[in-house]
Amino acid sequence: TAGHVSIDGFDIMKNPEEAKKRIGYLPEIPPLYTDMTVKEYLYFMYDLKKVHFPKKPHIEEIMRLVKIDNVSNRLIKNLSKGYRQRVGIAQAIIGNPEIIIFDEPTVGLDPKQIIEIRNLLRSLGKDHTVILSTHILQEVQAVCDRIIIINKGKIVADEQTENITRAVNSNRRFQIKICGPQKEVLSMLK
Repeated sequence: TAGHVSIDGFDIMKNPEEAKKRIGYLPEIPPLYTDMTVKEYLYFMYDLKKVHFPKKPHIEEIMRLVKIDNVSNRLIKNLSKGYRQRVGIAQAIIGNPEIIIFDEPTVGLDPKQIIEIRNLLRSLGKDHTVILSTHILQEVQAVCDRIIIINKGKIVADEQTENITRAVNSNRRFQIKICGPQKEVLSMLK
């Protein structure tokens, strides 16, 4: 309700196109056009994003990276959930954005697909800032170097992954001994 957001120096309200060019986004349920082939969909998204890289080599490189080049001519509606998720990830990285935001990228995937997507996210993190939004701590610990926990709009923890358990658990439990009339003590505690 207040403040401003800028991406790489571009205010999201004043220069929305420039700011959005620097962000790739994958929502929990990828918005895919299921009557398109994988390649048609990625070409369509390339055009929507007004990307300036050479189209064919850029899309082919992305398909190889996310391991969907073998299904490029299949209709999206005929793909498994794991492949659909990969198509969504491919869409998010078209244009090589500096920041990629993933919302619950492994929900509904089988264990093998989860491992593959986690590995893909880790490899994307080498060249991009990857923001992973999830409520599953194990998911974050498997993928991220740094964890920021937000509760009701406030940052309650900002730590390196290996320190997060200590940061979240420290000073959260108190053991106290109170002497006094039970009614007064309970009233005061409430």
